[in-house]
Amino acid sequence: MRRALGVAAGLALIAAALSPLPQAQASCVTAARKCQGEPLIGIELAAGAAPRPDSQGRVSYTLDYSMTWTPSFAPYWGAFWVGGRFPEGARGPTRAVLLDGSGARISVLRCRERSDGVWCAAGSHLPHRGRIVFTARLAPGTEARAVARLGFDSFEGLDREESERGLSRTQARERFCEHRFTTNVTTTQAP
Repeated sequence: MRRALGVAAGLALIAAALSPLPQAQASCVTAARKCQGEPLIGIELAAGAAPRPDSQGRVSYTLDYSMTWTPSFAPYWGAFWVGGRFPEGARGPTRAVLLDGSGARISVLRCRERSDGVWCAAGSHLPHRGRIVFTARLAPGTEARAVARLGFDSFEGLDREESERGLSRTQARERFCEHRFTTNVTTTQAP
């Protein structure tokens, strides 16, 4: 009798862990807009930049991040894009460098201009803590204070196959829950 109850309780726990998302979370999976609920993957950001552009107008931006994954019985995956809006008239980066927590170079991310800024596909296999370095060229007539808004776009609700497939940003926005984490960085132009 005890064994039968133990098996039944174990099966109930497994069924609960593998059951579909609750209705409150499922609405963000099918919507092509930002989700209403809290993200499963939280990202803390700290951004920095060179105080002034170099002689050719280039500014290096750094984005330090730390991810916190919500504990869950059921596995879940995310897909990430990094970037944002660079100062008005700036030529945004065509690539970004991903560094792990110790500063070792992991990969180079390709970036593209989008309607909402310059975004680099970071995929789904990011270290939980690291740094991303962008270099942008400011326009010659840029204001004295140039502000960039940088961060992460995080898409949740993917399964393993979708995570490995490497969906485009447009496909991810249409199909999955999107959360945006951003911060501002200010650079001062030399007079």
